[in-house]
This record gives sequence, structure tokens and C-alpha cells, in this order.
Amino acid sequence: MYRNIIIVTALIFNAAAYAQYPVRFPLKISKDKRYLVDQANKPFPILGRTAWFIITQSDSGYEKFLYNTIEHGYNSIEMAAIVHWPMGNHAPYDANGDAPFLRRLNGADWDGELTYTDIKNESPNLLTPNENYWKHVDEFLAYCEIKGILVFMFPGYVRYAGGDQGWMQELVANGAESVKQYGQWIANRYKKRKNIVWMLLGDMGTFTTEQKNAEASLIKGLKSVKRQQSVQYSAESYSGQNAADNVDFGSEMTLNGSYTWELKVPVPYVARKAYAHRPVRPSFLLEEPYDQEGPDGNNYNPNATQPVRRFQWWGWLSTTGGYISGNGYVWQFIDPVWQQHLNTQAALDMNRLNKFIRSIEWWKLIPSGLNGMQEIIADENNVDTSAAYVSAAATKDGSLLVVYIPPAHNGSVSVNMNMVNKICKAYWFDPTNGKYIQAETLSFNRGVQSFTPPGKNSTGENDWVLLFTTLKITG
Repeated sequence: MYRNIIIVTALIFNAAAYAQYPVRFPLKISKDKRYLVDQANKPFPILGRTAWFIITQSDSGYEKFLYNTIEHGYNSIEMAAIVHWPMGNHAPYDANGDAPFLRRLNGADWDGELTYTDIKNESPNLLTPNENYWKHVDEFLAYCEIKGILVFMFPGYVRYAGGDQGWMQELVANGAESVKQYGQWIANRYKKRKNIVWMLLGDMGTFTTEQKNAEASLIKGLKSVKRQQSVQYSAESYSGQNAADNVDFGSEMTLNGSYTWELKVPVPYVARKAYAHRPVRPSFLLEEPYDQEGPDGNNYNPNATQPVRRFQWWGWLSTTGGYISGNGYVWQFIDPVWQQHLNTQAALDMNRLNKFIRSIEWWKLIPSGLNGMQEIIADENNVDTSAAYVSAAATKDGSLLVVYIPPAHNGSVSVNMNMVNKICKAYWFDPTNGKYIQAETLSFNRGVQSFTPPGKNSTGENDWVLLFTTLKITG
């Protein structure tokens, strides 16, 4: 075998494959139930960025963030309509210092205080919305829709164990009927908004009876409003559990968000489980260890080791529907810190991933070994619980095959060539600079061929993408 070291920079693809704009909201589910499409039936990959506290930013602040987001090729964000986390930007207020609700349950004015002596009396009353606050939310969502941004929005993120980072305690204090009415109110307010995915739960997958009743009431209220434009639902359950797998609320989901922030429950394992779920729902990587969240950043999550791009490549190739990624400094939107972390190596890596996805017919990909697809990687030790797991997906006709080799993998990778169309050519894609290198000459007269990555990538790490395509690479 030999390798032609020819660097090429552009991938010529069918114009029907994907164009970013315009997006015709609202989105709907594809006929095969594997991905989202817009009203023109154009496939829509979820290319997301977390923006939990974005509502605490002024118009100029969120416009700057969204400009940078679009510039990096993202088309989606994840956010909380009402914020609670103590570590975020002045929760629970918006950019203008307005709280989302006006009064406490005892009728007294609520000043935004989130600690209580008697929560049953002092909790904010969810049925006393502050119009000034919600006008800011209105304007933000409308701006996102104009810009072609899909918003994964939590109306009441509850947090792990219902603690002080979320709203579960307040939901319980308000009672099931009031929570249902709050769900009805917010769904009715945004029933004409076309770019929302309603997000449920929030780092919580098991519930007491009171908590379960509160969450069920919120969902019932959200879904009770007729003629809504946005009717897709997903959830962030606890780490290691996919949205549709939640015992109590999995059946409520139309999109199967895959979530894990722990290396002990690896992204490929959880994401492949989401794709294989029955009944079939579009699956996507919802959350994983964030950029600069680990030892290289705020040290909040030791699992978030660089390069974090491995999680997004794994997640996308294992679910095919897309991914959402985050940064440990950006999501809190504390000025001026968040602005200083918009263009990290990982953010630029996501820009390259987004361009790569848009350059191919990604919606035709099937993960290795799932949904009738043969095992693409011919190595019995290639298991989805390993840090060295080589993820791969291909089209049924073999005209497109994508392989991601992670940083922990050493040596060559063996590919089942029965999956590759004979008119394909092979290229190495460097996920750190977006350049292509022509790979070994293909041998179609044998079942398995080994491919050896071309050394270190441009950042000195081991991860590479191997692309087999009938499309033309030009330089």
C-alpha cells in the first residue's frame, strides 16, 4: 500500500445535500423517523451549542453570541427560559434586572430571592408572570427564528436531585394544578413560535411522588394547548440515560437526546443505545463533557479532558441526528469571561465538524452494526465502551462511509471493504484544521483493508477522520 500526501481543501458535493439557509420552521420528523427536516423536507442536522444563561444578556450581548454561533456553523442552542443556578449570571434575573415572576405564594412581592425559610409560602408564584421579563424572552426567541436558530428550551429545568440549581422545589411548592397552568401559559404564549424544542426534566431521572406529579403536570400543561407550531419534545435525564429511556417520562419524547458527562458511561455506548431505541425516534447527542470544563479550564468536571471534539464526533456518528456541545465558561454568560472563550480550539473544531457534516448526505448514514448495517470496523476488540473506540457510519449503497479514530487509538484501522462502493476514493480528514489528505489506494478484491493514519494531526494529537466517498475532492 502507498499513500499520496496530497493536501486538498474542498469537498465538492451535491447542492441538494445541505444549505444552511433558509430554514423553513417548524421542523418535523423525517419519514424514516431518524432525523429532523424542515417544511420543505430539507434535512436539518442538530448542530448545537449550549447557552443556558443567554436570557441574562442584553440584546447586544445575545446578538454577539448568536453571530459567533452562526459564524461557527451552529444552527441550534440549548437554554433555560428561567434560570436558577447560583454559579450563573445573576439568576433569576434577565438582562434588565427583571425576575420572571412577580409575587410569592403568600401574595407578597417577590424580589428574585431563591433561598427560603418556608418555601410553601415564599416560593415565587408561577402564575404571576412578569411581563417585562417575558417580553425579553419573546424578543430573543423571535431573533433566533429570524436567524435560523432552533432553540432547545427548558421551561423549568429541575436539576440533579431537585437541588438549588433547578426549579423542582418551586414546582412542588406551587402544586400540580398551578404547575399545569404555568405549562399551559408558556405553551400558549409561544404557540406561534416555530423554532422551539421543548425540553423536559433536567439532570434528573428518578423522582419522588411529589416531584413526579409536578413534572407530569408541567408536561400535561405544555401539551394541552392546541395548534402549537413547535411540537417536538426531548429531555435531559440523568447522566448515562437517554431521554426516551426514562421510566416515567420517556414516552413523552419525540426526540431522543443522548446524555452523559462521565467517562465511565461513554458517549458512544449511550449514543448507540439511543439510535437503537424502539420505537424509533430521531436521536442526537444532547450533552457530554464540555470544552474547558475540565483540568484545562474551570475544573468542574474531571471527565472533560481535551480534546473534547472526540465526544461530538463519537456522538454524531453514533446517533446521526446531530449533537449539542458546550463550554465551561460560556454557558454561564458572566461578563466579560464568556466573550473570551467563544473561539477556543474546540469551538473551531466544531466549526470544522459542522462544515464536514453539511458537506455530505449525512442523513443517509447508518451507524456500524445498527439498523441492518454490517460492522464496518473489522476488529472484535472495537467496543463502544472503550476510549479507543473507532466509530463509523455508512450509507446503504456504500457511496459514503465515515470513520472517526479517537486520540486513544493507536495504529491502523481495519475497514470492512464490503461496505464501500467500488467507485469511492479514500481521504484522511484532519478535524483540527479541516484539510484532506488522499489515503491509500483502495483494494476491492479483499474483505478487509487496513488504513494507517498519516501521523499526528495539526495539533499533535492522534485523532483523524477517514472518509470514503464518491464525491470529488478538489484542491
